[in-house]
Amino acid sequence: MIISNGGPKNNVGEAIFFPFDDRSLPLRYNLETNLVNQSNDHELVLERGNRDDPDGINVKFYGTIIRINDEYRMWYGGVSKDGTRVCYATSKDGIKWDKPSLGLTNFNGSTSNNIVRFDSESSTHMNAILVLHDPTDPDPARRFKLLNEVNPFHIIAAFSPDGLNWTESSHNPVLKHNAIEPGGLMKFNGAYYMTGQGGDVGSKRALVTYVSYDFNTWTDVVAVGLRRDTPPYKQIYGPHAGEQIHLGASLWNRNNVVLGLYGMWHGESNDRKFVSMDLGFVVSNDAIHYREPFPDFKMIKAVGIRSIGWDMASEEDAPCLEQGQGFENIGNETLTWYSPWRGGGVYVARWARDRLGYAQITTDHPESQYQQNNGAFVDSDVPMPHIISCPIQLTHSNAKVHINADGLSDDGTIRIEILDEHFKPILAYSGDNSISINQSGFKQSVSWKNNVALDTQDHPFRIKATFEGPQSQKIRLYSLCIHENDQ
Repeated sequence: MIISNGGPKNNVGEAIFFPFDDRSLPLRYNLETNLVNQSNDHELVLERGNRDDPDGINVKFYGTIIRINDEYRMWYGGVSKDGTRVCYATSKDGIKWDKPSLGLTNFNGSTSNNIVRFDSESSTHMNAILVLHDPTDPDPARRFKLLNEVNPFHIIAAFSPDGLNWTESSHNPVLKHNAIEPGGLMKFNGAYYMTGQGGDVGSKRALVTYVSYDFNTWTDVVAVGLRRDTPPYKQIYGPHAGEQIHLGASLWNRNNVVLGLYGMWHGESNDRKFVSMDLGFVVSNDAIHYREPFPDFKMIKAVGIRSIGWDMASEEDAPCLEQGQGFENIGNETLTWYSPWRGGGVYVARWARDRLGYAQITTDHPESQYQQNNGAFVDSDVPMPHIISCPIQLTHSNAKVHINADGLSDDGTIRIEILDEHFKPILAYSGDNSISINQSGFKQSVSWKNNVALDTQDHPFRIKATFEGPQSQKIRLYSLCIHENDQ
């Protein structure tokens, strides 16, 4: 299907519409949106090893987690006495991680360790480990791709057939005339995108993006996707003081929308004793321009966490988090991973599956307009609260629609109708032919009286979701999803 939400017109097999994405669900009536932040209970899932192990001094998740088939794979920075290497871990559930003995790299006289093979002068200077699985690359030796920050002025690329045996790019460094501290990597709509901070854009730390079509040659020009050193944020004088964006954003490509976590820098100076960093939340529809659905919203709060390492007096630092490149839906949960800024292990944050934010009936509407009588508004001319999507064009038949919602009952339902691009109801999928949904769930199927799926439409259409019933104030709509079964 083709999504026309203000970004590139992507042709995707599945599209998800979050209420906080005001490009995909741009139109609403008497509904408000909210985000759901993670609790302050920081859950440690990967610790440093013994003192003489490759990660015996520290573990830094300036790294990546990717699901490959039924296994989750992690590339992270293992800190030892002589540098930081790429270490590897695996998991079946994203919570319990194993450090396999790979037998690939000699360390302290033994290959019985979890270090990947990377024969490079930079192999002990792996400060950022951004890995991308690219199974459609026609060259099997390039199915895994890596970017690493040796330092902000020396960014290298590497390729691997399996994610374990890496070959350095002959084009290194891949950024010739610029500097960045990267934090996110993604393939989106046929191009590769790297986010970070830097780029000489004339601001304090900001989210910038570089673009490549071959992974070896990256643009000199950068796109400034988001900055916080402008009003309404209160700024403090000095190049490293005030509200800023640390390390760009880690990225989650959801086909028609990109979600991300960024380092929310709060500082009086560049002295880490006076800097704290929570993780904020951003959304993009083109992988270039980013926005905060709610400015300054702390998706994961740093309070209650400290860096841990043999080589540092961590108690001197304020609590700071560093986003890792990794988001996954596992069972009934959405997971992402992060670490303290100076290292100390890998932590996981959990939400109910795809329940990062929701729409609900606004709490400040005039009661006189919305007094209900057995599920019907007193004033019949007042429409029910509803939300309408951007234009959608199907390219295959039998597209299924699902909703992710809570608080549904016989007295509080959601009705899904299909409109044409000009907001006129399409009869077979609207009015009396639509069936109200009264059961909560992560993936509740939508059907109509004579249809369980959408047939290919000749013209773009929109989805309309209406909140109905005397208990509709209890409903939380987290997302709408369309899947084209023929793709």
